Parts: sequence; structure tokens; C-alpha cells
Amino acid sequence: MDKVFILNLCILLNLLFLLIFVYCFFTTDDQTSNYFRIGWSDDFYFVSMPISTPLRYFSLCLFIFVLNITEIFLNDLASPIIQFSTYNPYKNNISDFSRNQLEIYSNLIFFIVTVKKFVQIVVILSQIDIAIISLISSQISAFLAIRFLLNNKTFQRQNYEIVQNNFPIYNSINESSRINI
Repeated sequence: MDKVFILNLCILLNLLFLLIFVYCFFTTDDQTSNYFRIGWSDDFYFVSMPISTPLRYFSLCLFIFVLNITEIFLNDLASPIIQFSTYNPYKNNISDFSRNQLEIYSNLIFFIVTVKKFVQIVVILSQIDIAIISLISSQISAFLAIRFLLNNKTFQRQNYEIVQNNFPIYNSINESSRINI
């Protein structure tokens, strides 16, 4: 199978799963949860902070937007630098960093990513509109990061084909180029 077919299949299966999950999520709601409210209210608390005024609500929304922008840029721009330098077992000669720099950067980025995951869980579980704002801001940030990264690349193939008429035989990396261990 070729790469485009695999990508299309993975995207289709995941979107189908997500649609089924979201459908079940909304159709089985019993209307007693505060999760499906929108906006500020006297009993809406984000962690332990009351979100009872428009200022607090929109400040929270701004915080989430900035959190997601910085998250996407950390994951899409900074993490690959660390991953290709620290975690690549085939790259043994590092010329861009000293050992201490790479160790400090790797641990700092891991720490920041872990703390942000925790904050994002709290955001997602707080209220449906906050979760949707988080989703939209993450998507906008990812779009901008992807656009930035792709604008700095050249492409030999310019056409985009959606329809896959045939399914060529998939050759794994090991079949097409033998690796001797």
C-alpha cells in the first residue's frame, strides 16, 4: 500500500470513531450535569477559581488560547529538535549542543509538555464550551505551525490526488533497504 492510502485510511477510521463517540456522548446526556453549560455562572469553577463574571470567563478563554498556541509551537518546532538529537539512536555525533545543554533542554521540554498535558485535562473537563474553545485554538495554532513548516520546504509533487484507484503492494523499510544488525 502506498503512503497516501495509509494516511486516508487512518484518517477515515479515526474520524468515524470520533463521530460515533461524540454522537453517543451527546445523545446519552441526562441534562443533570453542569458540563454542558456555556459561559460564566455562579457555580462554574475552573479548578478552584470561580468563573462568575464575563471578565473572568474571557480571561480564561484567552489563557486557553495562549496555552494552546504555545503548546503547538513547542510540539511542532522545539520538540523535533530535541527528539532528533536526544532520542535518535542512530545519531551518535551531536554538533549543535553540548551534552549538558541537550540534557537540560530535553528535561525542560519534557517537564513543560507534562505540565501542559495536566492543565489541558483540567481545561477539557471543566465545561463543554471551554473544551471547544481549546479545540478550536489548538486547530488554529496547528494550522499556523504546519503552514510555517511547509512554507520552508520544496515539493517535487505538486498535485493532490484524493481518489486511490489501485492499491499497490506495500514494501516495508526492511524489504526495500536491508539493515544489517
